[in-house]
Amino acid sequence: MLTERHRHRCIPATPLSIALGLALAVVGNAGAQEAAPAAKATELQRIEVTGSNIRRSDVETASPVQVISKQDIENMGARTLLQVLDNLPAARPAQQDSRSLFTGSDGASQANLRGLGAQGTLVLLNGRRLSYYGAPAGFQTQFVNIDAIPAAAIERMEVLTDGASAVYGTDAVAGVINVITKRSYQGAEINLTTDKSSRISSYGEHQGSITAGFGDLDEDRYNVYASVNLYRRDAIPLSDFYDKRPSQYYVNNPNYLPNLRLGTGSKPGEFNPGSYFAFDPVTGRRVQEAAPGCNNVLTSEAAGPRCIWETWMNNEIDAGAKSERNTAYVNAHFLIGDSTEAFAEATYTDIDLTANGGTPRAYGTTTGNPTSWFSRNTGTTVNQFLYPYLGPNNEYNHASPELKALMGGVVGLQYLLQDVGANHFGQRNTDQSYRVVAGLRGDVGDWNWETAFATAGSHSVTYQTTNVNLAGFEKAFGPYSVDPGTGRVIISDHPAYKFGEYSEANAALIREAFPTFDIQSWTRLHTLDGKIEGPLFQMPAGEVRAAFGFNASRETFYTPGNPDAANGLITQQGGSWFDGKRNTYALFAETVAPLTEKLELDAALRVDKYPDFSANLAPKIGLKYQMFDQLMLRGTYSTGFRAPSLAESGNGGVFAQLGGYRDEVRCNETNAIANLLLQSQRGGDVDLGKTLLNSDCSRTVARMTQPNPELKPEKAKITTLGFVYEPTAWLSVSADYWFIYRTNEIVAPDYTRDEDIISSTRSPITEADRANQAALAAMCADPASGVSCPGTLPGYSTGNVASVVGQYKNRGKTLIDGFDIDARSRFSLGEWGNLNIGVAATIANRNRSYLDDESGWYYGDLVGYYNNPRLRATLNADWSYKQVTTSMFINYVGGTKWALQQIDEEDNNPQTCTAGYLPVEQSKCDGAPSWWTANLSVAWRPDDHWNVGFTIKNLFDRLPFYDPNSFLGDSSDYATIFGRGYSLTVGYKF
Repeated sequence: MLTERHRHRCIPATPLSIALGLALAVVGNAGAQEAAPAAKATELQRIEVTGSNIRRSDVETASPVQVISKQDIENMGARTLLQVLDNLPAARPAQQDSRSLFTGSDGASQANLRGLGAQGTLVLLNGRRLSYYGAPAGFQTQFVNIDAIPAAAIERMEVLTDGASAVYGTDAVAGVINVITKRSYQGAEINLTTDKSSRISSYGEHQGSITAGFGDLDEDRYNVYASVNLYRRDAIPLSDFYDKRPSQYYVNNPNYLPNLRLGTGSKPGEFNPGSYFAFDPVTGRRVQEAAPGCNNVLTSEAAGPRCIWETWMNNEIDAGAKSERNTAYVNAHFLIGDSTEAFAEATYTDIDLTANGGTPRAYGTTTGNPTSWFSRNTGTTVNQFLYPYLGPNNEYNHASPELKALMGGVVGLQYLLQDVGANHFGQRNTDQSYRVVAGLRGDVGDWNWETAFATAGSHSVTYQTTNVNLAGFEKAFGPYSVDPGTGRVIISDHPAYKFGEYSEANAALIREAFPTFDIQSWTRLHTLDGKIEGPLFQMPAGEVRAAFGFNASRETFYTPGNPDAANGLITQQGGSWFDGKRNTYALFAETVAPLTEKLELDAALRVDKYPDFSANLAPKIGLKYQMFDQLMLRGTYSTGFRAPSLAESGNGGVFAQLGGYRDEVRCNETNAIANLLLQSQRGGDVDLGKTLLNSDCSRTVARMTQPNPELKPEKAKITTLGFVYEPTAWLSVSADYWFIYRTNEIVAPDYTRDEDIISSTRSPITEADRANQAALAAMCADPASGVSCPGTLPGYSTGNVASVVGQYKNRGKTLIDGFDIDARSRFSLGEWGNLNIGVAATIANRNRSYLDDESGWYYGDLVGYYNNPRLRATLNADWSYKQVTTSMFINYVGGTKWALQQIDEEDNNPQTCTAGYLPVEQSKCDGAPSWWTANLSVAWRPDDHWNVGFTIKNLFDRLPFYDPNSFLGDSSDYATIFGRGYSLTVGYKF
């Protein structure tokens, strides 16, 4: 039969079909099966497959499962679990630890199946849950940090691309990723790997692992092994990245390179006296001048000459932070008597991610919108901070009499605070996570039983050095006074900080004004589970097997919030805090029944009880039909659910800021001014226009997001239908249709929707706003500008939005469906070895969102729109010849429109040739192009001890294109910024 052949086939590399993939598990355990006593033969020939609690001898199930072996991972060129998932068609791009800074969950990586997010993907280690990462993404989404899983001990990964709430409970809506470690190990081995880039010289990933074990389960009745994995990724400073973005980025950001002031500004460590400025009381025009002693004067700006400095190129925030991960894993098995086994495993991971923040902060008197933020202990009052002015009698006010006269002697100041050196500012994230499992398993007659207690936890700390501490800042520059006529805040005439000198006293003051503060988070998960599995009775077509079990857990999440931030003393950080705990209980049952010789039923039912909610009943039913030896049909129907996380429904809330807020009123008004200035023949006008263009289209505003104890669980209906076909001994094809309909989705407020905003405030029109209007008026009054201005000049009707308040809510539905296809072939080349070829693809059919009854399916189908390609696929070819295996792995992502959805398409389409309201390259007006990369690997095993591998990543040196919708302005979500890369692996078994 087809299933028998699948169980004994060799497995090609890359993501595998259920038929071939699960064979790996059987083949991998064959040695243990043959060595076991005859009395255990029936039991040990059965294996437990992800997505089921029932052991079975037929490795095919009604649910589709992909199996990725350790060798598959090496062949695709992946070095981390995140890279493995990036190469699976069913997975979608998710948070990467190296680019996670300022996300709320800094320093962690996520899994994301079907594009439903980390909250819809359940991650297991050896079939059991791990604790959530200490800090939730966006302060909302709790998820498992896949970087904390012990990579060196991995035997394989099983990816269930079907809903599994009936088996595992919450979060398993899009599927399950089960990382499985070696069951036992004897001997010792060491492996070293290093990766380098041909394009980014500072890039490097380095790993080393040691695995050692002793004891034979059959002879010694025990086995204990341990594995230690050390990982380091080098930081990428701005100096190695600033000039390597796609060319269109510099077209759209014409001031980016000039603003670095390379070769024109004062160099790091050189004294820079700064610049003074004031506003003309009649016209509102800004007037500026370089401070006396400046050797780097910029004269091209309309406001006047300015003293400039080079941007320090040591910023590591954008391109990639330095990361060190150390993971230890211990696994032990002991046989007790003839039918009982004790087992235990322990995992500990220490993560340390560090990014230099770059150029020291500047003292720049605020003339635009103040920095605004909410804080825990100040309620709905918005905190605001403005850098003060220098008064007429300030000992450091050396402005010209003409400049002083404009505002009664008061002047603004721009000055670089270099005193603490190059490495004070930045961010660091640490995380210590652990999991300990201890249990017993055995058999009573033909029934197998297992019970275990697990305790897991994570302690995450974010250290930030970028924000002002109000008390420390006033210590350095206060006490303040207020100009009675204008309300401008004025620093002390004789501040403690000494402008113009470098000293330890100054450095100490700056460290208090810009301190390092911490945000700590703890999660804990304690679980007791048990199950029993075995035959119920005999039917004419075969044995009916069943499993019954329970699960009880205690979950806690605690983020106390920084006390200074909670009291409003830290700008932009409001002491966000959470405090939640809950006990949950579950009962489950599952059965597999052969209804006929060809038709098998798989049914599961799970009841979960969360506090404050009614018990959730999650059923699943699956059918498998062996039409004939070469063809098997399969299908499933299940319901899924996700309980609100403690961050969403517990106590606390987000008190901080929201980035990327788009205010259409201010965006349009500022761009109207900018577009006229850009037409000017006067250089200063054009520079100002470049600075203003789109500057008010994406603002950072104060945000308060409140938990909602009234949230209901998300619900889902999930269906799969497919087949596995093996027409010959060398070819296998599987195809599955999948459908997910999720309702009651738990979402953070969408602050672009008025109905999601409980309250909001605006800043007043600022001096900088009035100066922009004055600059426009001056240009239009000057015939030399060459601009034909309208009779009524554009201007400002209101200030920018300063704050928004919202609350988590249940809103809307999502409907997604598509097809997974997998084809595998194996050829014997005779004396030339063996060749394996495989193709795996996910084809999206629909992706629709229903926001509410008023909007309905307003945005239409998202498939084919930005970040929702219709096709994702991989192709592999592995040639084994004697001791050498050569592998080619190709990853393909289909093209999309630039628009996010049909409404966004009204403004961003091939005719406008824009994305995110920014121009794209003329050759890419039709949308983001399809993309592919190829990795070539060669592995050599000259004997039983040595293994050597060499991989060329991105073989054809394909570079990312410009993508204005992305964080870095390039397509680095699936196209590497590193160019061609080289990886070398050396291993030795003792």
